[in-house]
Amino acid sequence: MDESFISLQPDQAVAKVFDPMKSAEDTLARLAKVLEPMGQLAQLADVFEPIRTFQEELAGVAAAFEPIKGFHSHLENLANRFEPMRAFQSQLERVAAAFHEQLEQLASAMEPATAFQDQLQHLVKAFEPARALQRRFVELSRAFNANGVNGAIGANGHGGEAAKEA
Repeated sequence: MDESFISLQPDQAVAKVFDPMKSAEDTLARLAKVLEPMGQLAQLADVFEPIRTFQEELAGVAAAFEPIKGFHSHLENLANRFEPMRAFQSQLERVAAAFHEQLEQLASAMEPATAFQDQLQHLVKAFEPARALQRRFVELSRAFNANGVNGAIGANGHGGEAAKEA
């Protein structure tokens, strides 16, 4: 065994055992700084409720538009035979195209949110070991609990049943 380790005070010797974990502790401390902005990001998620409500309303509009799509093919036949119907058919096509374009833009606007969700899922998987490791370290810490050690050592410095009776 390294004699320099033996010459250290107990707290220094234990600190030396934990030296390899200092960089990990520093990294974990940086996580605490990330939690506050994550809370702010959670507030951004409030945007989804009005979007969901809007989507439900548009689903009703889309359902109402279905019969118009059938009417559109009849209107197209009429427009080919009667010039005045062509303007009406053209307006109907522009309305449908405008809805289509706006919905595609809204779907594209959602891409950062879905990318963020993908990243969060990746982070959840990456951080899965944290809870189990934390639990194990708490269990290990109990093995070294000073109260447990002091409770097992009696006034005469010996452990065992005599210490419990003292």
